[in-house]
Amino acid sequence: MSRALAGPMIAADILKLRRHRPTMAAATALSVGVTALYLAVILARHNGQLPGARTLGDGTSLMGLYFGSFAAILIGTEAGTIDVTAGVFRDLAATGRSRTALFLTRVPAAIAVALAFTLSGFLLTVAAAFAFHGATPVPGPGLIAGSALWVVLATAVITALAVGAGSLTGSRAVTLTAIIGWQTVASGMLYLATFLGAARDLVLVFAVSRFQPGPAIGTRVNPGSTNALNNLKLPMPAVTAVLVILAWLIAAAAAGAWRTRTRDA
Repeated sequence: MSRALAGPMIAADILKLRRHRPTMAAATALSVGVTALYLAVILARHNGQLPGARTLGDGTSLMGLYFGSFAAILIGTEAGTIDVTAGVFRDLAATGRSRTALFLTRVPAAIAVALAFTLSGFLLTVAAAFAFHGATPVPGPGLIAGSALWVVLATAVITALAVGAGSLTGSRAVTLTAIIGWQTVASGMLYLATFLGAARDLVLVFAVSRFQPGPAIGTRVNPGSTNALNNLKLPMPAVTAVLVILAWLIAAAAAGAWRTRTRDA
């Protein structure tokens, strides 16, 4: 597929996602809306002040692991299923374009749309950390840049996974239930299953969390503190984390591309 053809196809996929108002509204609520609510609660709890670096860490976790991740899953799932559920897959296949290309262009389109939401939530946190830090120090530029890059990584990975799973199943409900359940309930249980040892390194969310700036690897955050969002970090080598992330992405892409190629038009 040439660049001249890929560009318009990606732009068309982005436009399809942007026009799906329920998805855009839900993604806004899950990213910017939840971040604003969280900041408002912390401001009320601490008399109008925010602990700068801790606030940034919590906002980063919100966008990379929790509600921002849910928004990315929602957008990725929509990108992977939109043509099938809208009944236009037959028309797209009839154009003669490569079915693999039809799948592959969905991935960067979904990531671009998802990043618009998760980075907006992150930037809102950064702005609040500077505006209401009070007597506490503001986050340094290195921490801000590292946190932003990690949000980009986390968003891109979970969105690509959702696109692949959505293309494989062709069902929004099945994909959303499976990925959100795995990312939250199942992964949370595995985090506590210390008897599994290094086998937990194979869980995607732990591999992604390995690169998140914040508390030292292996630490637990006191639920009663301001920084109550657990980073879900495990003491795994960086090389292992990279390989686990790549393995999940390759598997999701292969499954999604295969189903797109073999789906009845």
